[in-house]
Parts: sequence; C-alpha cells; structure tokens
Amino acid sequence: MTKIKFKTAYDERNRQGFQTKGDSLTQQHFAKEADIKNIIKKHDRTGIISHVARGVAHYGDYSEVNEYREALDMVNSAEKSFGELPAEIRKMFGNDAGEFFEFATDPKNAEKMVQLGLAEAPPSPVPAEPAVVEETKEKEKAE
Repeated sequence: MTKIKFKTAYDERNRQGFQTKGDSLTQQHFAKEADIKNIIKKHDRTGIISHVARGVAHYGDYSEVNEYREALDMVNSAEKSFGELPAEIRKMFGNDAGEFFEFATDPKNAEKMVQLGLAEAPPSPVPAEPAVVEETKEKEKAE
C-alpha cells in the first residue's frame, strides 16, 4: 500500500526567487504616498483618504442613455453603411466613419451632400399666391 503525503505548515518549503531583469518600472517617488502607515496618519488628521477624494462625483438622470449593446450596434451599423459608400467618397474622409458623420450632420454641408449624391435636394419652394387685399374685394362688390 502506497502512503500519500499531504503538505502541512511544518513541511520544508522550496522557495522560488524573483529577479528583475533590466530597469525596474517601479516609481520610487510614490513610496511615501503609498505607505499604508502614512495614509492612516493622514486620515487620522484630516478624516479624508486623499486618493479617494480626488474623483468628482457626477450625478444626473441617465435613464435615456443607450445600453452598451445598443450603442455598439449603432456604431457597427454606421461603420457598415460607411463601408457601402463608393471608395472615392470614403477616401475624401480618410476612411474614417466618424469624420464622415461630423461632415454629414453639419447643416453647412447640406449642399455638398446633395452634390455628392448622398442626400436629396430640398424641394424648391412653391410660389405663394399673391395676397388679396380686402379693399380690392370690397371695390369689386361695390361695382
């Protein structure tokens, strides 16, 4: 019968060493700020843990914000639509759908969008009928 040996706290450990190769990326100038003793001393004096107090809370009603999946679907759809444009037009915008979106949504570029064939021309205004002045109608009735 084979005996199974279980590890215990009293067994001899085989320690593995670690050696940094090259320059260390640890930034030693933050050593005092990161020391837990200094953080607690500062908290005891001020009542604030400084690294937590740095952030600014933003409160608001974000119920109308799209979910991540919906936003991702919108971006993918826009990229697909942009990819279907002719190569010359995509090249004009550096093959960047975001740059095209900025251009296309700017009202100043509406005429250029029509020239490129990407938007329909607005209907030409229908000439309005001349307004009939009430005095003219009264004169006609009197005659």
